[in-house]
Amino acid sequence: MQKKVLITGGSGLLAVNWALSIRDNYSVVLLLHNRKISMQGVDTEVASLNSSVQCCTILEKHKPDVVIHTAGLTSIERCEQDPELAHKVNVDLAENIAVACNEMNIKLIHISTDHLFSGDNQMAYEDNRVEPVNNYAKTKHQGELKVQESCKDALIVRTNFFGWGTKYRQSFSDFILNRLRENQPVDLFLDVFFTPILIGELVKKVHQLIDLDANGVFNVVGKERLSKFDFGVKLAKCFKLNLDLINGINIDDKSKLTKRPKDMSLSNAKLCKALQCEISSTDEQLQNFKEQEGDTSNPLQQVVIEVIPYGKHYVDEDDIEAVVDVLRNGMLTQGPKVSEFENKVASYVGAKYAVAVSSGTAALHLACMALELGKGDEVITSPNTFVATSNSILYVGAKPVFVDIDEQTLNIDIEKLEQVITASKNIKAIFPVHFAGLPCDMERIKQLADKHNLLIVEDAAHALGAFYNNGSRVGNCQYSDITTFSFHPVKGIAAGEGGMITTNSKQIYLQLLTLRSHGITKGNFEFPGISEADDTLVNKKEALEDGRLKRWYYEMQNLGYNYRVTDIQCALAVSQMGKVDLFLNRRRQIAKRYDKAFKVLANITSLQVHGRNQSSHHIYVVSVDFDKIGLSRHQFMQQLSERGIGSQVHYIPVLMQPYYQTLGYKINNYPVTKKYYQNTLSIPLYYGLSDGEQKMVINTIKALTTI
Repeated sequence: MQKKVLITGGSGLLAVNWALSIRDNYSVVLLLHNRKISMQGVDTEVASLNSSVQCCTILEKHKPDVVIHTAGLTSIERCEQDPELAHKVNVDLAENIAVACNEMNIKLIHISTDHLFSGDNQMAYEDNRVEPVNNYAKTKHQGELKVQESCKDALIVRTNFFGWGTKYRQSFSDFILNRLRENQPVDLFLDVFFTPILIGELVKKVHQLIDLDANGVFNVVGKERLSKFDFGVKLAKCFKLNLDLINGINIDDKSKLTKRPKDMSLSNAKLCKALQCEISSTDEQLQNFKEQEGDTSNPLQQVVIEVIPYGKHYVDEDDIEAVVDVLRNGMLTQGPKVSEFENKVASYVGAKYAVAVSSGTAALHLACMALELGKGDEVITSPNTFVATSNSILYVGAKPVFVDIDEQTLNIDIEKLEQVITASKNIKAIFPVHFAGLPCDMERIKQLADKHNLLIVEDAAHALGAFYNNGSRVGNCQYSDITTFSFHPVKGIAAGEGGMITTNSKQIYLQLLTLRSHGITKGNFEFPGISEADDTLVNKKEALEDGRLKRWYYEMQNLGYNYRVTDIQCALAVSQMGKVDLFLNRRRQIAKRYDKAFKVLANITSLQVHGRNQSSHHIYVVSVDFDKIGLSRHQFMQQLSERGIGSQVHYIPVLMQPYYQTLGYKINNYPVTKKYYQNTLSIPLYYGLSDGEQKMVINTIKALTTI
């Protein structure tokens, strides 16, 4: 049986190279913190090392034979700027994993640094006095001491390595090669010395030490003392690049840098004696490094960034089995699962009737048709929505009239609503949008609608499970004629695609049933349980025989559409409805955790915070001061993506779409919507988002927005 190696700091250069070096001979688990990645033959997990208890839980789960602790804050400048973070990462995490390894009798390899000495002497040995010159070195040494104190058998490795970087982080070697290949000059220190070792060689020697059950401190480094300039020259020669582009400079020329030791060279005499070996020359190691460029040991070829999406459906085995059961035993379309889904939604929201259709857009379109909106009619809606809302109004020949949004709710501004209503004699309906799952104040909208004799359709595509101010559920239609929902995969529940229309009007309900299916009615076969349905038939002589409806008979009475949804989709949706409150509670928990984390940050503001107990939290929107952080929104989203975090913008205002601009709409007439759009961003929020992944999102956003 293969031994199992667990590596912390899993997305770092050392960890990924280490994993690739040993995956053929060991079972490997990478623990991730700031980025989700994957590579063939290696298991990964997002995990926290913030306490020894958490570390023990992880070790108990994976039962590794060896732990390689590579996690650390290696940015010298960052350690100086944020000493508290440096101590937490370089000292506390090291102590936590050491305590856990000692408790569970697991071999610990702690990776330290060559920065520990003042740099006044050449070739430091393991027993030389440590003299840190900056906070990075200080915390790395404190980490060593905690490991030695907490886990007597731990092996502490001091090193300075080189190797290939990843798509999201270049190594020192990558930096030099990329500059030279782009015909750009490279400035390298003439007076800073080190003893670099290729990661593959480092890994090989460390595992030989593990086989010897070695403990204590070992310098695992190359045998040649080189300046950074010398290393760059050797690298350029190996890859046959232009040496003239390499410029030698002195560290004193970079006075703004945090103080560093000028000589970080370590002696590997203890290592070579223990293993009875000699380390390959730098030139030999560079040749091996070059040969790795295109093979499977190169992280550039093997490491895939896994992006945490802004939204994602959740499907479990019960959902899969429900769909499989229909595929094996049921009707694939126009079967019983459709009405079962309709009944579940109607019961859940508290409406009398529900009609399932093929999409949320189809639901909006049919709502317009059922209410007989058409040419010459004007319909009020929000500019802060997906284009489907206003498009549905255009589908029937009516005209959308936009009202600016409220700065706090991001929903239609009710204070401006009556002014728009009274400005035109052609307003026939209001389509309020419950943006991001936060319900509009429907009681006030209903009062205005009644006052001016207007119809109401609630666009609740985001709001399944949300609550009105009175505590009842969105969709019960106590404030509207119709409510529409969407079941796109990132919505509250998934049906692949799908939509639902709820209403308390039997007349609207009967009309919707025919409109979703080509305008066709089949009498009582179409409306089970509704005895008066036969009275709606036009050609009764053709339809009836001995007073009874002919079994094959159907009539097309209106120009309808094929907006039917399948039983396959409804089977999934019915199963998902059994978990809807579980989904909602988790979404609310995630939203509140974001609220708490971002409350203390200067350049990011959580939006819709006041409505957490009412909203269904379809998305989580923030406002980012991109000007202050010195990044455009595109650059910010790109940086998030490079760190494995997805984001989105909800929405480009409808008024800014080219088609709507041709109709004469102008965004400048809607200043709140325009301001909101300029700084908004949606970040990951979905049921399956783990605590570790959310922490990764928070930490990354914090780092990018802190200046």
